[in-house]
Amino acid sequence: MPGSPLRTTGCTNGSRTAPDRARTAPVRSPASTRRTLVRTAGARWDARMSSLGRIWVDHSNPVLRHGIVGCLREASHDVAGSGAGLRPVPDLAGVSLLIFDIEGSGVDRAVALARGRDLRLVGLFGGPGSDGLRDLQRAGLSAVLGTTALTPSRLLTCIQAVQRLPGPPSRPRRMLVGTSPPCAARFTPREIDVLRLLADGATTRDIAQRMNYSERTVKHIVHDVLVKLRGRTRAHAVAVAARSGVI
Repeated sequence: MPGSPLRTTGCTNGSRTAPDRARTAPVRSPASTRRTLVRTAGARWDARMSSLGRIWVDHSNPVLRHGIVGCLREASHDVAGSGAGLRPVPDLAGVSLLIFDIEGSGVDRAVALARGRDLRLVGLFGGPGSDGLRDLQRAGLSAVLGTTALTPSRLLTCIQAVQRLPGPPSRPRRMLVGTSPPCAARFTPREIDVLRLLADGATTRDIAQRMNYSERTVKHIVHDVLVKLRGRTRAHAVAVAARSGVI
């Protein structure tokens, strides 16, 4: 009828229609959306870190020990505590990972503490031979890391990889090994000279002329250097040597 009020369908007890709700729904700003995403990502990261369990750090070198603890806490890992020599006996209740000094703490003591616990072992070493590494795996270590080249990235990557290792903690099916980088003491003076010339862009012929060697001798030296540095190419070997302080 003319003049009759307009009516809306589906509206009872003062509720709004779908178009009204759409018009009055709050619009979230991009900043609010970003904050929500950050909070969600943070909650997921915290849950992931908590699922890794608590960590105990034991090392006779206080500087290295405090550095490891700080690195772990900065990455949101739950560090239960730290000490030296595993003495007095640490409280490992709720601890799922023990990082210890192989020489200072002792493998036997660490293995004894892990017996009967859901505890993985990561040993820090100065550089045992291959036979020593096999013995450590038989003892039940999940990973070993060389302290000479221990970086935050390598430490955190190792910890996450250890948590994903198959098999029970006391008998891991394989052991992760982090080796130290090449040391200058492993290279002869002429190998270091060749590396420096390669870094300057010298060719095999250039090096042979400067060092008064035959080109065949230079190629042998370069080959030995590539093997020691585990370099894929000459440029890669020079880059590794520079990062490691060899040249």
